[in-house]
Amino acid sequence: MRKTAGIVASLVLAASVVLTGTSANAASVSIASGGSSFSAGIITACAANYSGANVTYTSSSSGTGRAAFVAGTFDFAGSDGALTETFAGGAKNNPYTYVPIVGGPIAIIFNIPGVKTLKLDATTVGKIFKGTINKWNDSAIVALNKTAKLPNQTIKVNYRNSKSGTNGNFSGYLAANGAAGWTGDQTWTTATGDGTPTGTGAGSSSVLVAAVADQAYSVGYADLKDANGQKLSLVTLKNAAGQFVKPTTAGASKFIAGQSVASNGFVTFDWAKKVSGGYNASLITYAIVPTSAGTAEAAAVKGFVNYMLKSCVPANATKLGYVSLTGAIKTAALNNAKKIK
Repeated sequence: MRKTAGIVASLVLAASVVLTGTSANAASVSIASGGSSFSAGIITACAANYSGANVTYTSSSSGTGRAAFVAGTFDFAGSDGALTETFAGGAKNNPYTYVPIVGGPIAIIFNIPGVKTLKLDATTVGKIFKGTINKWNDSAIVALNKTAKLPNQTIKVNYRNSKSGTNGNFSGYLAANGAAGWTGDQTWTTATGDGTPTGTGAGSSSVLVAAVADQAYSVGYADLKDANGQKLSLVTLKNAAGQFVKPTTAGASKFIAGQSVASNGFVTFDWAKKVSGGYNASLITYAIVPTSAGTAEAAAVKGFVNYMLKSCVPANATKLGYVSLTGAIKTAALNNAKKIK
């Protein structure tokens, strides 16, 4: 019952967000899109408020969104990672490019009755999610939280079992920051190196968050909007500069701003970079868009992507738990949006 109530509450919250911009009205062109559940909160909010086209965004996973884009059933994909899927010959969406549209912190969420504050570092987080540390009062966790009353309870791990961009970025962060046995990969079994991973898999961010809210002594990782919607406690994470930082839009913004962007719009993260006040476990969601489809839908995608970059995301990102992109990354995004045809 609690899980159902939480999901309904999240949907009500998303529907009730007051956005800056004109009200949506009927448009002659419809865009089918989907993918990343991490950024679904802001993409669907922008879609609901956009008047230039009827935009449908299906929240699932980055891998699912990319596969549908490659198959030609989505006009653009929302993805937290690179496109690795193979196009069939003559697919309408090939060639394509990346348009970075929004960023955000990957919040490590936990549900320990009586404990609201928890400090962890990458090494310890890696051991928790691999199951090497399986009790909340393990000495490694106690050493980082000397005043907390940590229970002798088994840790219930929750992870994304789809081909998830959040997985790819989270595991990439862990691998770069010294967590043993981790590989940056969107598939959890590959990322952990475990054919039968510790814990329980979830198909999307919102499902994972609801599971953590429903289970005492559980842990997981998700976008800030979904985590805050369930009022879950958030791990304060040690960054590469040696500071313990909460997953906030300000901390993620500081970290993301210092990353390198390629001419195709893709951002290469140095997750071990020392950024004062930066929250290292952060990601960017891209709109993967066609550059020569020559359709009315492609033109509508161009309009919607520009609306997100120039209006909706800057006006609403912070209050929804996301990061509005700036500097060289935003410049690359705007330049790549011009390539949509």
